[in-house]
Amino acid sequence: MVMDMWKTLRTHKSFARLFYSNFISAIGNNIHRIALMVLVYSLTEEALWVSLTLGIQLVTSVVLGPLISTWSDSQERRKLLVATDLIRVPLVLLIPLVGIKSLVILMILVIVMEFLRILHDPVVWAVVPELVSEEEMDTANSLMLFTGRFAEVVFVGLAGVLVAAVGAAPAFWVDAATFLVSGLLVLGIPRVESDQKGDSGYWSRVREGIDHILKSPSIRRTVGTLFAAAMFGSVEAVLGVVLAVSILKVGSSGFGVMEAAMALGAILGTLIVPHISSRMGRERLFLMGLLGFGLFEASIGLFPKFSWVLVAFFMSGILNMAFIVPARSILQLHTPSELRTRTFAAFGAVMNTAVLAGTIVGGALEEPLGVPMVLTLAGLGVFGVTFSVVIKGQIAQRRPITVPQAQAQMGAD
Repeated sequence: MVMDMWKTLRTHKSFARLFYSNFISAIGNNIHRIALMVLVYSLTEEALWVSLTLGIQLVTSVVLGPLISTWSDSQERRKLLVATDLIRVPLVLLIPLVGIKSLVILMILVIVMEFLRILHDPVVWAVVPELVSEEEMDTANSLMLFTGRFAEVVFVGLAGVLVAAVGAAPAFWVDAATFLVSGLLVLGIPRVESDQKGDSGYWSRVREGIDHILKSPSIRRTVGTLFAAAMFGSVEAVLGVVLAVSILKVGSSGFGVMEAAMALGAILGTLIVPHISSRMGRERLFLMGLLGFGLFEASIGLFPKFSWVLVAFFMSGILNMAFIVPARSILQLHTPSELRTRTFAAFGAVMNTAVLAGTIVGGALEEPLGVPMVLTLAGLGVFGVTFSVVIKGQIAQRRPITVPQAQAQMGAD
């Protein structure tokens, strides 16, 4: 099973370059995230500024993602990937050189870095179908998601140690080096020309990308289901630390173990999902993964015991990959090449909006309802939304009996 995944890397050299580029970028991103949060807090000594920094990144992604992706869909994609990596090298270096001296300049650099990220990341997912076959799509997407999860498990802790030992500035130097290596690796993949045709105006192309999500049945169902599920599921992200400290009484170290259990489950999920998908089918695995995720999230609220919470977090990590991997494959396979960047940018904006809404609602309901009740309701919400989609799909598959068929049946009787 795992050997089949690495076989994809050996067989498709260009995809292997994209994979290693993404892996190195993921290492840099995790180091950057920790160093940036430490730097902002050390400059301001206020947690509010840390939250504001995260909010700026999120709003930039939601607002600008669908707009600038219309332009990027018309560009040659390899050149865009290389450019967005290499431009970020000097920008990252400016953070410890200039940003550390001015909070305003630091926030401007944060916005520009986020702008380049939302130019870069949707293009990565748009390129994957150009480098592997349709049968290998789930394997390729699993490998790409593996890079982020593995880097998160291994390098977040190392980033914290690095920043604590030598300060934030050297961490940004390492981050800049990862962007340089990533850009040089992507230079080795073939050119991926845009298939965009026609002379329609810019805003017409923006609407075209949004219309594709709204009017394509498979994509509308996938994105709509994920939006609702992400809104309910993100409650766990904001209330996990409260659960660990106030309910389970295991402190911040216990919360770290819980997060590690979920991350390890996600890593295992990236390895086994392609094997399951090839037997079950993408659409079915997507829905079954969401149903299972909802039940395990609800179980955390129903049985708030540390031993069970670890099991539930681990299984949630696996099930998260069970619906995320096929969802990306569905988007790629049901989207024309000239619309893929716009589709993935819009997808990212929708998911970020759902996560933001979920975290706000979860935080607001924690005091009146309590953490266990909120988690139970959120999990049941994920399950309920997904179950309704399953039922609607089964009803749609039943063909209604036409008048001639009914008359023929009556005659037979």
